[in-house]
Amino acid sequence: MSFYWWVFPQPVKEVNKKEPNWPHVHKELAKKGVTLSLLWSEYLEECQGANPYLYSAFCRKYRAWAVSNKLVMHIEHKPGCEMQVDYAGMKMAIADPDTGELLDVYVFVASLPYSGYIFAKGFLKTDEEGWLKAHLDAFSFFGGTTTIIIPDNLKTGITKNNYEELIINESYRRMAEYYGCAIVPARPSRPRDKGHVEMSVGVVTRSALAALRNRVFTSTREFNEALLGKVDEINSRTFQKRPGSRKSVFLSEEKDALMPLPPVPYELCVVKTATVQFNYHVYIDGVYYSCPFSYVRREVECRIYPSSIAIFAAHERIALHKRSFARKGAYVTDTSHMPEAHKDFASWNADRFKKWALEYGQATHAVIEAILTSRSVEQHSYRSC
Repeated sequence: MSFYWWVFPQPVKEVNKKEPNWPHVHKELAKKGVTLSLLWSEYLEECQGANPYLYSAFCRKYRAWAVSNKLVMHIEHKPGCEMQVDYAGMKMAIADPDTGELLDVYVFVASLPYSGYIFAKGFLKTDEEGWLKAHLDAFSFFGGTTTIIIPDNLKTGITKNNYEELIINESYRRMAEYYGCAIVPARPSRPRDKGHVEMSVGVVTRSALAALRNRVFTSTREFNEALLGKVDEINSRTFQKRPGSRKSVFLSEEKDALMPLPPVPYELCVVKTATVQFNYHVYIDGVYYSCPFSYVRREVECRIYPSSIAIFAAHERIALHKRSFARKGAYVTDTSHMPEAHKDFASWNADRFKKWALEYGQATHAVIEAILTSRSVEQHSYRSC
């Protein structure tokens, strides 16, 4: 009989084992860098002579506890690690108060997978500037940044994404670096890579955009105030299968896990390349800005800020202009950029002609004014003056 027990030992029954505090284990496991191995080591220290579980049993019992309490989602997502972003498929509209024209509004959605907390805001454009501004507003709304940003493969953010190469838009990359984030786009044709924001877009569409579809808005500010109210209702709604709400989980478990915002906000900057034209100007967003004439036909880097335009060549700034929102085709010219032969010609304008005419008397001034107004295009009368 003793020989049988020696060859085929019976499993030792787990009796008088110290039971871990599973809710505490679960909460700690959600924190960055915390593993089951580390928590088991801490559990051994707490036992202080009591009979502890072996590591394999510790892991097995934790998983069983998590499944029975329907808390597996906390294992999949760490607080403060991911922010998933996308545009909603449903467009809204605002009415121009002057013309009555309906302008499309594109709704940007960002979500934090751990808590489910949602941010949404409408923008009139989906260009690079609008895309970056949406991220900055999301960071401000959450009060911090995440380690990883997961976008779709839209061209304003991702230049190329395939099995061989990943190229992130330069402006997007610079913004992410400033906030210490890594951009990890979803794989092409793999919507599950950003499944949480896909779900959040659906919730925002059904519970917010559909509810606002019949209201008439005259500005994006008015629309976003209404949208923010609806999103707050969504975030405050009690979960069906877990305690709390998106908002309560975010405030109690995730907000402190976010990386703090830098003391100085990121200055929005869109980077483009352009070739200096024969008239020593570059074309940026419908307006021509001057460069020193010696850079004609050279490629330059244009950094577009909300209030200024900076032009660089070989990492050296060669021009700085106040950003113009004038009509399309307008020129912004610094006379110091012009060849000497052009400066005198550029200084001839209506005010100079009138000032010159007054030196000879009111009669001469009246003749010059008549000549200036005789042509539909004022510049065509300069030769006569």
